[in-house]
Formats: sequence, C-alpha cells, structure tokens
Amino acid sequence: MKNAHIHPDSTCTDKYLWDMIRADSVDAFNEVYNRYWGLLFHVTMKRLQVKEIAEEIVQDTFIILWEKRHDIEISALKPYLFAITRYAVFHYLASKQTIASRMKTLAHMSEADSSKGADVEALVNDRLLLQLIETVASELPEKSRQVFYYNKLLDYSISQAAETFNISQKTAEGHLTKALKILRLKLSALHTVLF
Repeated sequence: MKNAHIHPDSTCTDKYLWDMIRADSVDAFNEVYNRYWGLLFHVTMKRLQVKEIAEEIVQDTFIILWEKRHDIEISALKPYLFAITRYAVFHYLASKQTIASRMKTLAHMSEADSSKGADVEALVNDRLLLQLIETVASELPEKSRQVFYYNKLLDYSISQAAETFNISQKTAEGHLTKALKILRLKLSALHTVLF
C-alpha cells in the first residue's frame, strides 16, 4: 500500500504521517522531513558548530526513520526524532573527535589546573570506557538497551524514558536495572580478561 493518491500536507498530525510512513508513503516521509529537518539542524548546529557534520547527522536521522519504519514503535514522532539526533550528536562528540584535538584543548588549560598528565590519562580512559560501554550495551535486549541509552546517554529521566516507550515507570526501572546488571557483569568479565 503506497497511499499514492493521498498527499499529506502541513495540516496532518504526526501520528497520521507516521502511520502513512509505516505504509510506505514517500509523500508522508517528505512531509515529516520538511516539517522537522530545519529544527533538528538548528539544534544540532548549535551543539556542533560544524555545518557539514550537522547536516550529515540530521540526514542520518531521517534515513534511520525510513529504514526502520517497519521495525520500530513510535508513540510520538517529534521526541523520537530528537532522541535519535541527540544520541548521534553524543556519539559524534564521544567517538569522532580525535584524542589529539582534545589533548590540544587540554594543553591550553592554565597551569593552575590539575596535573595535565593525569587529565590526559583520565580523558583517554574515559573515552575507551565509553566505547567499551557502547559496544557492550549494543548486545543488551532491545527494551533494556533503549531505556539505558535514553536514561544514561541521552540524559532522559526514567519517567521521560517510560513515556517515550509508552511503558510504566516501574517497567522502565526494571529494564534499566536489568541493563545495568548485565553491563556490570560483562564489564567485570572484560576487566578480568584484559587486566
């Protein structure tokens, strides 16, 4: 079902557009794209200050939306788009920015600051730990992974995460507890192997 005879416009609700997108409507997708691209780009640009990267992240957000349209359940389209974008920004800042550039920033810190050697070492360790956590988190059960990402990586409160996934706060807390338990076990096992 392509809904080719229906041409959605700015008066359509997000829910209606999402239902049409799930039914493979390119017109509905284009309407959502036109509705939110500028807003997402503005927010991303404000954080990154690099036009090309901001554009790429927003483009990727819409690519994900289209490619996953049959696999994801969305209760509210706008928060979902912002969540994907925020995570992409976080991921870019955490893993794409080179250690060298971050060390350069540290090098310009005043001599009054704490030991630079310790700062650089902590920076490297934090980045490696973050990458390790992201890798392990990708292996979590779907719902636990989603709640973990939203709460721990996107700074959503448990109640916000619960609302995003249309589940109770208690259920969200259960998923987070499960995620943290699995992560602790896996990281502990990795620590034993590596050290």
